[in-house]
Amino acid sequence: MITGLDSRGRGRGVHTLPDGQERPVAVNGALPGDVVDVRVRRRKAGTILGDVLRLIQSERPRVEPFCLHFGECGGCTLQDLAYRDQLSLKEATVRAAFREAGLPDGGDTGAGVFRPALPAPRERLYRNKLEYSFGAQRWLTDREVREAEEIADRRGLGFHAPGRFDRVLDLSECHLQPEPSESIRRFLGEFTRERGLSFYDAREHCGVMRLLIVRTSLTGEVMVTVMFGEDDPGAVELVMSALAERFPGITSLNYVVNTGANDSIFPHEVMLYRGEPFITERCGPNRLRIRPKAFYQTNPEQAVRLYEAALTAGLGTEPGAGDPTRLAFDLYSGIGSIALLLARRVERVVGIESVPDAVRAARENAELNGIGNADFLEGQVETLLSTLEARYGTPDLVVVDPPRVGVHRAARKALLEIAPPRIVYVSCNARSQATDIQDLADRYEVKLIQPVDMFPQTRHVETVVLLERRG
Repeated sequence: MITGLDSRGRGRGVHTLPDGQERPVAVNGALPGDVVDVRVRRRKAGTILGDVLRLIQSERPRVEPFCLHFGECGGCTLQDLAYRDQLSLKEATVRAAFREAGLPDGGDTGAGVFRPALPAPRERLYRNKLEYSFGAQRWLTDREVREAEEIADRRGLGFHAPGRFDRVLDLSECHLQPEPSESIRRFLGEFTRERGLSFYDAREHCGVMRLLIVRTSLTGEVMVTVMFGEDDPGAVELVMSALAERFPGITSLNYVVNTGANDSIFPHEVMLYRGEPFITERCGPNRLRIRPKAFYQTNPEQAVRLYEAALTAGLGTEPGAGDPTRLAFDLYSGIGSIALLLARRVERVVGIESVPDAVRAARENAELNGIGNADFLEGQVETLLSTLEARYGTPDLVVVDPPRVGVHRAARKALLEIAPPRIVYVSCNARSQATDIQDLADRYEVKLIQPVDMFPQTRHVETVVLLERRG
């Protein structure tokens, strides 16, 4: 019997050995109330780690999955659960992260500390960005393996199979991103197959077609970036001209040539083939220019609600109600999405970001929205943060939205030295978030824990935490 969840979203239970000894079990894909047979993968620190081999019974009724790739694709793993149950699981995961870090999980720290998870406006078609991989060797389905049919063309276009960098699940459908994402993927897959273009072999590091990146926005604009794995000007022109002709409404059409071993777009020059070098996204009252390398929350409708939850927690007021906050710092500020919303409510915002392109974009977005009270500084948070107080003064509020690994130790130390009255910590990884907060716990008290569901059908959850300085 699975009795709970841990901070990784794994079902937890106990296995009793024949001699009566008990061993903790962590099971991927299992939920509280499930009775399951487990396929054991390994043992670590006395814990049995495994996957669900067979579901015997469950307290949570399963629903019919809506995607035919369910169970083979690594995404949307909760789509056989009702949405209300998904939210309950995400709340339990956040609570587990705080308990494992030795922090109160909100259940015993006073009324209203832990808030119910904020549901997403859409349960499907909510993403504004998808990366599709071309693979020379696609993943074979269970049916294909059983029937042992001879498959002449093993090329695939879709997502990497779970745990396999060298195998791509060839998609027939995907319910994550609105049109024209599906139409573009289908067209490019069929076109490149018909023209005999090679798909990328991740083991041999060769192949023309490597990645297809599609971005959409709430304004209706579309950005497409194609990554080629070989420097073949003829193939580049063939593919890009075909996309331009078939989809004349693409706002920004780009390509990248990447002959290196890593799929990352960041080290490589992005070439504009047609249209604008950016698309425009709507973020509350602001407009943000999104370029091919820019990071922006992949659920744009829910992103605004996430940011509003963070600002309301930090400012203590609803938007437009007026606030005594004079100075705010935004750490890991990216392209300015949070800082530019803050700038409309405080006297001055200072953002720190290490990625030069993001800093330039933030400054561009500030100018685009007529915002003159936001400064964006380029550098590492752990290096610059300790210098800001001398230049700007002590902030009334610090907003922190770091990468999944969390806040650098030196940055946490600088936060304690500056000691702002309030810190709002936004994170996509409750485990690293809770660990960081534990380091601040002697000086700060957790006043609010607000899970926000940015990724329906998955186990991922964003969390907003308000910390107030003690005394």
